[in-house]
Amino acid sequence: MSNTLIFDNGCSTIKAGYVTDEKPRLLPNSIVKTRSERKRVYVADEVDECRDHSSIFFSSPAEKGYIVNWDVQQKIWDRVFGAEALNVSFSDTRIVMTDPIYNVPAIRDFSDEILFEQYGFHSLAKASASSLVALADTVDQEYKDELCCVVVDSGFSFTHIVPYYKGKAIRDAILRIDIGGKVLTNLLKEWISYRQLNVMEETYVLNECKEDVCFVADDFTKHMKIAECCGSENTVVCDYILPDFATHSRGFIRTPETGNTDDFQKLRLNVERFAVPETLFSPADIGISQMGIPEAIAAAVKNCPYGDFCRAIF
Repeated sequence: MSNTLIFDNGCSTIKAGYVTDEKPRLLPNSIVKTRSERKRVYVADEVDECRDHSSIFFSSPAEKGYIVNWDVQQKIWDRVFGAEALNVSFSDTRIVMTDPIYNVPAIRDFSDEILFEQYGFHSLAKASASSLVALADTVDQEYKDELCCVVVDSGFSFTHIVPYYKGKAIRDAILRIDIGGKVLTNLLKEWISYRQLNVMEETYVLNECKEDVCFVADDFTKHMKIAECCGSENTVVCDYILPDFATHSRGFIRTPETGNTDDFQKLRLNVERFAVPETLFSPADIGISQMGIPEAIAAAVKNCPYGDFCRAIF
């Protein structure tokens, strides 16, 4: 019996695993080179072996959400499918791969060609990540054919708002916001470099910092007032200890239990913690003339041609 491999080929991270696995593996979708080790190149999860993550240079197969460098992508897939990672038996494996919404047909066809002719997979199925999320929500529902929902798919390069009616995406109502994780990381780098320390070349470290300290404020005005306070009244501000790649390879938030950190470089983060993610809801704040997520959801629902859909949602 064939194995079934679920493969989400994200621009930043590949999430892959067999249907029998409890959870997927997460592997970087990039090739990395560092200043400290000039003769070595790290492919996908090999970056975990890198001792110094400062001033890392990335080679990504994707640009603006679509694969454009197939040489790089194949090298990454070789590593991911190989014995060091998933150890795929191609002729006995079916693969379900996510496909970007409105993907270019030539890109889709070329990836099919590589998966069949270069690797020799038994069979292939493609679907958008949002459709898989929508269908997963109906697994335990009695009336699956009446699925009615809106999926917000926020990835590395952009965010999609996708309405589903009776199990199918309403393509004329799909909206895209040109903000994703990459924009947020770059924005955090710019703000910190302007206010504290030049970290414009520390994409890897600042991406980890973003993941560790940033959050979406449920009340932006309230958190702004808290951030203006001093001392113990300011519950937003925190110190982020940067990695020194000797005692620790990843940064962390300083807490009372952390101990003495005077010898380490640190970043003091206050309003940045929630103002950076807020751009998802207000792109105009950084000069992008598009709707934020709430307005885009409302507009996507309004654009649906089915009155039953609007009544079901609202």
